[in-house]
Amino acid sequence: MTWLALVLAATPVAQFSIEPLGATLKVELTVSGWKGDCLCLDMAGAEVAITGLPPHPARKECFLRPTKGPVRYAVNLEALRKLRDDPDYAADLGAAWLFHDAATLLHPDGVDTALRVRFTLPQGTSVATPWPQEQDGTFTVTPAQFDAGAYLALGTLRTLDEVKLPGFSARLTLVEGKKAATDAQLREWVRGALATLGTFYGGTPSRGTRPLHLVLAGMPSEDAGVFGSVLRRGDPSVMLLFGSQATAGFEGDWVAVHELFHLGNPPTTGRFPWFVEGFTTYYTELLRARSGAKPEAQAWETLASSAREYCQPEGTSLTERSLNLRVNHEWMRVYWSGACLALRLDVTIRQRSHGARSLDDVMRELRKGEPRSEAEVIAALDHAAGSPLASTHLAETKHVPMDEVFALLEPGSALRQAMTGR
Repeated sequence: MTWLALVLAATPVAQFSIEPLGATLKVELTVSGWKGDCLCLDMAGAEVAITGLPPHPARKECFLRPTKGPVRYAVNLEALRKLRDDPDYAADLGAAWLFHDAATLLHPDGVDTALRVRFTLPQGTSVATPWPQEQDGTFTVTPAQFDAGAYLALGTLRTLDEVKLPGFSARLTLVEGKKAATDAQLREWVRGALATLGTFYGGTPSRGTRPLHLVLAGMPSEDAGVFGSVLRRGDPSVMLLFGSQATAGFEGDWVAVHELFHLGNPPTTGRFPWFVEGFTTYYTELLRARSGAKPEAQAWETLASSAREYCQPEGTSLTERSLNLRVNHEWMRVYWSGACLALRLDVTIRQRSHGARSLDDVMRELRKGEPRSEAEVIAALDHAAGSPLASTHLAETKHVPMDEVFALLEPGSALRQAMTGR
């Protein structure tokens, strides 16, 4: 039996008790000092996994508070998993579940105060969250962090040695299960990726201040890296899946570098995959070449072959493909078309400044200040290029001149060496 007690630090006060029974969370919520009747989820669609409460007649993701007594409801994690089989709802990791707090915890509408969370766990079961823990075992969740969201791992877990790097650190939690890799290999897999990103960003890739929260789990595969997912606002949460049959290849893996680079993505007011995923795809190749994790020639071969296969618009602009990505599922084309734009910008900025500036500088500058809209990001990229390069690339429906770019990046060229040289 597992219980989670969640208490708001100031009035109004609410306390959650959660008992997992298989793939179901039985939840009891007691609220005092709050006169409302609307209990809401922050994750759209997750309401289909909630039972035991009447739906709110006017708000889709909300439920009505009973007129008397505590609020009791159940969350079916398997139903959450079927929505999109990833931790933004729920993921079954074998010996543990990883789920999003916004998909499971109903909050009293209008309440905006810090939360205190206490777990009471049976022997052999543990929990991992990015929330800071007090000496008495409770966790504190600020309103900003609750708004940002967090991944919670609950099950048979084991803590690996903390990874410490200049200016930041990471807490690693391993979901127990069969694996061929050693703990040391997994720890070095994460440490190597974070060290690469720490060099790029000049410190922590996260905008948060606490140790990074990473959950590692094995999946049936011989590949070192399999999949990852990141919540990057506030104190971030990261899930990295590795191949349970993998015995080597972690030092050259791309998954950890790619996912952890997302922690440093400039803050934005919306989701535009051509930038967030496309530019991350570009730097996944560049940074591995710079660190020696991937041979330089192979990195350029990947960039060139992917540009030839995916960068051409084929009658539809990158803006349109990116906007409709969850409908058209053209992941590779959007990611690599965005990477092509990043490459064109990097070359242009370096040439224009005679090597004094690069896209690296622009990415670091975009991390500063308040979140930017898509239009503001495009304007900043155009300004750095000294031309409407980003605007044109995103709107283009015909041929994109990538051959001209790669002609400047022949083996041995100074420009190529500046971009990927160690």
